[in-house]
Amino acid sequence: MTQPTTFYKQGKIELGRPYLSKGEYVYQVLKGKIANGYLERNKTYTIVEIAENLGVSRTPVGEAVKILASQNYIIMYPGVGFKVKELTIEDIQENLTIAGALEEAVLRIIIKNKVTEVEPLQRANEKSWKGIKDQIPELYTQASIDFHIALYGLSCLPKLTEILQENVLVHELWYREGASRYPKSIERLIVDHEAIVDLIQTGSYNQIADVITNHVEHCEEVLIKVIKG
Repeated sequence: MTQPTTFYKQGKIELGRPYLSKGEYVYQVLKGKIANGYLERNKTYTIVEIAENLGVSRTPVGEAVKILASQNYIIMYPGVGFKVKELTIEDIQENLTIAGALEEAVLRIIIKNKVTEVEPLQRANEKSWKGIKDQIPELYTQASIDFHIALYGLSCLPKLTEILQENVLVHELWYREGASRYPKSIERLIVDHEAIVDLIQTGSYNQIADVITNHVEHCEEVLIKVIKG
């Protein structure tokens, strides 16, 4: 597994997203770094350390850490710091159950509204295949994220899109590891994504549940393989 590297340089956060408060932006930064593996899971981090690395005060970091703890991304140790929470089979099953149910709802909305703009989905699938064939796990995981973001966007429901993204991005690190170690299993996920595109193009409303059920099962198989090593 690729070893975590470093945080953004000091002062970077000041140039970030001006429409977010510092606490909100620190939260987004840390959540992203948990998802992509830049925060190690066997290391204790302190609020002071995070604040210094991001070039902000401890207050917004404290706010962000509390939110992450409430969402089970991290485990807090009062007076010591926090560690990134290890992914468990129960976590996988819960997140995929939620994501599967919501993705099914999204597809029903898309097909009901007769949306047929699938080009971004097809481009993401092409990038996914390239990532696997060229053995570039990072390209695959980014393409998979692009696919889901484009899919959720077709529903035109911003709040639902936000919820779904939470359940995709939290597993990014493990899918990347899966792409590196179990490419054949990952290929099944890309085939599932192609089946989703076919559903949209053909308007096959009655096949949505079967396609999503299969996809959830395939995702679970990959993630369990990864965490079991």
